[in-house]
This record gives sequence, C-alpha cells and structure tokens, in this order.
Amino acid sequence: MLPENWEALQVFLKCATQWRHAGMEGVRTGLDYPSVDAVMRITGVKDPSDTFWRLQLIENEALEAMADKRDS
Repeated sequence: MLPENWEALQVFLKCATQWRHAGMEGVRTGLDYPSVDAVMRITGVKDPSDTFWRLQLIENEALEAMADKRDS
C-alpha cells in the first residue's frame, strides 16, 4: 500500500456498510456518497478531494472483484 493511499483505504473500510444495492439479487452498485462524505468529515480527512478520488479507484476495483466473483 502506497502511503498516499492509506487515508482513502481507511475511509473505504469505515464505509463497509454503506454500499448501495440494486435488483432482486442485491448487487452492489457503489458506495453511498453522502455517507462517504459524512465519514470523511467525522474522521477529519485532510484533503477530501484527493481522498475521494483515491477512494473511487478502490471502490471501482472492489466492484470489479465482486463482479468477477459473481461470474465465476
């Protein structure tokens, strides 16, 4: 883990229960961004714009991994 990604990973982990779901199977479609914003404010993220961008990269990779798991 690169040090510059550490804060985004911590926010991502704190948002573990904040996924949005769709369809009858409850497929995860992404994080609930208002909840992410609340977590970033509560935890005192130093650079919210940069952290959010990095969080979205982590989120995208997580969604791809979950899709791969569903497809296998």
